[in-house]
Amino acid sequence: MTDITHSSLLVRAAEIFVHPGKIILSFFEHLGRYLSTIGWMIYNFRNAKEYSGNILQQMVIIGNNSIPIVIFVSMFVGMVTAVQSSYQLYDWIPRTVVGALVTKSVLLELTPLLTALVLAGKVGATITAELGTMRVTEQIDALEALAFDPISFLITPRVLAGVLMFPLLVIFGDLVAILGGMFGASVIAGIPSEAFVDGMKSSFQAWDAVFGIIKATVFGFIITSVSCYQGFQVQGGSEGVGKATMNTVVITSLSVVVMDFILASVLL
Repeated sequence: MTDITHSSLLVRAAEIFVHPGKIILSFFEHLGRYLSTIGWMIYNFRNAKEYSGNILQQMVIIGNNSIPIVIFVSMFVGMVTAVQSSYQLYDWIPRTVVGALVTKSVLLELTPLLTALVLAGKVGATITAELGTMRVTEQIDALEALAFDPISFLITPRVLAGVLMFPLLVIFGDLVAILGGMFGASVIAGIPSEAFVDGMKSSFQAWDAVFGIIKATVFGFIITSVSCYQGFQVQGGSEGVGKATMNTVVITSLSVVVMDFILASVLL
């Protein structure tokens, strides 16, 4: 009995040490496949012009269909930032500081990051579910049998649409967030709109907006490329599609947060 107990403990200890190794090996395996997919997409980028209709269709799906949720998130981001900024300021600090804080916060951080996190769930999950369903129903295999390049036909249009549309969504979100901040500052915090605009003008720098657009472009590439890869590699039927969709939301959200820190460290 004692020998059996010792053996089971040794087996469990071995599993504890082996499990992290499997995770690390799996990470590098998927990283290699992901980079290989991106490399193939770039190498055969010239084929994308043959599927320009797919690119326009994905631009509508990713961009136009995401406008309502971007408006909703950006509006409340601006209002919350304005209300909290006015609450934290002392009475002797000029009210124009609220406009400056809202503008800086929205352009540099809040709108690009929160828009990317929201779209990671909406756009990323949708792309993974679509491609995953095509994989398990053998539609991708049929494309290969018909001599189509599935990466150029399915992945490249989605990645290009994400890179093009995410910056436009963030620009639109910036405008809505600033207007929401002005509304929150005026109606709730009692700060005149003129003071808010004066603070916004005094603090605005073109680089702030450009930096947000750069972040949006990088986030758009990360979200669309990772979601395409996850959908392209689905195995195991409908259960595999659900697992890949969950992995997409988790991986893209974490990647966006990490890349946000890297870009801020390098570019600011």
